[in-house]
Amino acid sequence: MKTYFCFIERDVMGTPHVEPLSARTDEEAMAEAEALLRTHASGIAAHVICDDVRIGTVRRPAVP
Repeated sequence: MKTYFCFIERDVMGTPHVEPLSARTDEEAMAEAEALLRTHASGIAAHVICDDVRIGTVRRPAVP
């Protein structure tokens, strides 16, 4: 079974946030990362990692 992690990139200095995901597929991991990003006010992107491979990145929409 794959183990996915989500790294939340922030727009402020501080301790980075890394969290394991419960997803079983790449698509589930990306959806879970998108939801996780919405819970972090200073988060600007969520990077999904599996083993040593970046699966993808979700970015917060730009505010006009």
